[in-house]
Amino acid sequence: MRKTLLFPSILFLALFAACYWISAGSTPRRGAIVFCQDGQIHTLDPAKMTYLQDIRVAQALWEGLAQYAPHTLKPIPGQAKSWSISKNGLVYRFYLKPNARWSNGQPVTSRDFLFEWKRVLHPHTGSGYVFLYFHIAGAQKYFNSIAAHPHHHLPFSTVGIKAPNRHTLVVTLTHPCPYFLDLMAFPPFFPLDYRVMQHFRENEDGQTGYNPIWTRPPHLVTNGAYRLTDWRFHQFLELTPNPYYDQRSQVHCPLLKIVNYQDSTAAFLAYQSGVIDVVGFVPNSLGPALVRQEKAGLRHDVHVTPVFGTMFLDLNCQKGVLKNRLIREALDMAIDRRALVRHVVRMPTIPVHVLIPPNTIPGYRSPKGVGFNVAEARRLLAQAGYPGGRGMKPLRYLVVAGYPLMMPLAEAIGAMWQKNLGVRIHIISEEGKIFHEECLHGRFDVAGDGWYGDYPDPSTWLDLFLTGNPNNMSHYQSPMYDRLLQKASQQPSARARFHLMHQAEAFLVDQAFPAIPLFQVPDGMVYNRAKIGGIKPNTRLLTLLKYIHRR
Repeated sequence: MRKTLLFPSILFLALFAACYWISAGSTPRRGAIVFCQDGQIHTLDPAKMTYLQDIRVAQALWEGLAQYAPHTLKPIPGQAKSWSISKNGLVYRFYLKPNARWSNGQPVTSRDFLFEWKRVLHPHTGSGYVFLYFHIAGAQKYFNSIAAHPHHHLPFSTVGIKAPNRHTLVVTLTHPCPYFLDLMAFPPFFPLDYRVMQHFRENEDGQTGYNPIWTRPPHLVTNGAYRLTDWRFHQFLELTPNPYYDQRSQVHCPLLKIVNYQDSTAAFLAYQSGVIDVVGFVPNSLGPALVRQEKAGLRHDVHVTPVFGTMFLDLNCQKGVLKNRLIREALDMAIDRRALVRHVVRMPTIPVHVLIPPNTIPGYRSPKGVGFNVAEARRLLAQAGYPGGRGMKPLRYLVVAGYPLMMPLAEAIGAMWQKNLGVRIHIISEEGKIFHEECLHGRFDVAGDGWYGDYPDPSTWLDLFLTGNPNNMSHYQSPMYDRLLQKASQQPSARARFHLMHQAEAFLVDQAFPAIPLFQVPDGMVYNRAKIGGIKPNTRLLTLLKYIHRR
């Protein structure tokens, strides 16, 4: 009885405290909107961000050469008023808007793009998406030369990025890239004001670095719809319209607060009470009930669907017992995905045995994967030298703290492995940044993970398993796989390219097993369309905050 009474009391106190700090520090404005994200901001450095919540805020603060159309999500002119593409698809010429301005009033020029792109291509920056630059002629050689010889490397002039004048940027690719314009709307390709950045320049171990204080107000200078006016760590970010933005007339929210709650149930209670206007995710703890209410016609503010993302397990291919491919395959075959979706996830989604969500990329055909087969899994484990799991130490299974679904998933999968194979796990819950560090350094056997596609092409998943990719958490290496994707990238025919990518994904899920796909991510938002306009739930989870407004 005490537990039953205490739990709502704790949530009430949490909600009261949340209301207090959300409202603290600013005067409410008419039309202001509070948007709740799933997870803390990790960084506001566009070069380094990989998390969805960081990317969403970056797309409100910055604008690339292109931006996403609000209804179709296709790339349209952003800081570039127009562009031309050569007949062979290799040379892109971007023409910048002469009236484009930074939030400090200074003009945006081609040199700003040149500065930041050169910075991303420096290994010392530590960009998680630097591999996307390798479509550009000479970029990979330049990056590798710095990594090998930091003080005697190739000059930047060897890279196919040129600025013939203040308002023109010319980019030359090594091969046609059908999604290159999509990348121009993606944070790793956003510019930085090179004049401002010089004030934060400092030497780090003989390398040029920048004091991270440049990402905080009042120092942060941006060129998008909003500017950052306040950032209270672990509390909120406050965004106000950028007065110098050339499309200022399209920005109708006078104050946008980005908040985060440690407890998703408390976030939903804050939404119900009116403290929050938009929950940018569907709380896992309440999701199944909310979906049922929505289907019964009792709610009209729940918007959830399987999206452009996959939940999977990273398997450490470089250290420990999972270096053995047979064991990785056995673990894959011993998971009943349907049971996971039915009894643990309990949201509208589908179990998958492949990495790329099926039927999400027009023209691409998914392989099948190996499926659920306990008898074969047991045979493989015995062949690997661990019949019935005997002799195998418990697997170190990492999960991210604060994501309610991760722990029950780990427990359910652990129970399946123990029942079907005799394999035990030791679950370790870590805060997001520590989890990321542990994965980067290979201090795990299994890690609960997921990936949302960044652009509409199979490579957004398949590149994850390239040798040396910063997001390759499985630490998987295969020269044959690398060559297969390299060959695919050089294909002028979309059909031939997709055929090779199908082979690459089939190799991963049928033969190599660096990761175990589980299900297509169910996600969405909770908000009242009668009160909030300008945002539209979509499978790519692109929430264009530039257009958000109160009705």
